[in-house]
This record gives sequence, structure tokens and C-alpha cells, in this order.
Amino acid sequence: MARIPLGLAVTLEFVGPLLLATLTSRQTLDLLWVALAAVGVVLIAPWSGQGPDGLGMILALLAGGCWAAYVVLGGKVSRVVSSGVGVTAGMIVATLTVLPFILTSGALVKVTPGLLAAGALLAVLSSAVPFTLELIALRTLPARTFSVLLSLEPVVAALFGWVVLRETLLVSQWVAVVLVMAASAGGAWTARQARPGTA
Repeated sequence: MARIPLGLAVTLEFVGPLLLATLTSRQTLDLLWVALAAVGVVLIAPWSGQGPDGLGMILALLAGGCWAAYVVLGGKVSRVVSSGVGVTAGMIVATLTVLPFILTSGALVKVTPGLLAAGALLAVLSSAVPFTLELIALRTLPARTFSVLLSLEPVVAALFGWVVLRETLLVSQWVAVVLVMAASAGGAWTARQARPGTA
């Protein structure tokens, strides 16, 4: 985030899930939804300026690889353990991963009760609840469908920026919103059609 705009970073992260959706596709229609989502993600990215930082783009693409791994591993974990246990284990690993950096930075002495409460609320709303719901979804949805549905996140971010922050969207970005929404709806519809006994 220190090297490239947040919108571009989030967009590049979804290259991983989109690539996973392409590789795990079993139907021709799946490739259409992935292509629509990919075009939408490219259109919504802020490609203006002097050119994005190369290292920043590489780091965002590595994050996208981690997203793809999360989709695959999360699907397997959700079938073995309950969503609550899986999320708890993941949060503990994440905490232990960043704890050494927090302890050595000296930031711990600046923590106030109010900041601690805000951090706990943020952890619940941005990690615990979403990841629990995602593991439930991963238990029932194919990885390719889940990957396409993940592409809704940049669109939701763009829409919230427009409504809450009064950011303006270009015509190409509105086209991107429509394409990604169509891809997500199409991916969910294809998955439903693929299940036995569904109409």
C-alpha cells in the first residue's frame, strides 16, 4: 500500500482467484464468467499516473497467490473442521505471525483501552465474521465459483467510495461494475445448474 494505490493493489490481488477459477473450470460458461470478471477488474483499476511501482505490483500479485491458496485450503479445511474452529486457528496463526513485529516496533506502549476496544471490534467485523461466512460458503460452493464471487470486492469498494466518500466513477468503471456483477451472478447460476436436482 506504500508503493501503489489501494484500488490497484486490491485489483491485482484478484488475479489469483481469477486464475484459479480458470484452471478449475469444467464448463465453457465458467470461462465466460471468468473473462467478464477479469475485464471488469482491469477496467476498475486506477491505471493513471506515471506508472505503478513494479515491486508494489509484485507484492500485490503475491497476495493474489495467497488468496488463491486460501480458496483451495479453506475449502478443504471447511470440510474437516467447523467454521468457528478453522477461523480461530487462522486468527491465532495470524496473531503469532505479526506479534514479533508489534513487540519490536514499540507500538504496544501506545495502546489505550479505547484503541484496544476499537481493534477488537475491527477484528470481529473485518476478520472473524467474514472469514466464518467464507468458510461456510467454501463448504458448499466450488472453488471456481467462489473465486469469481470474490471479484465483487473491488466493485463493492468502488460503490462504497461513490456513495460514502463521494468519489466519482468513470464510465469505464461503471462498465466494470456491471461486468463483474454479471460474472458473479453467472458464476453462481452455473454452479446451481451443475448441482443435481436444481433447476
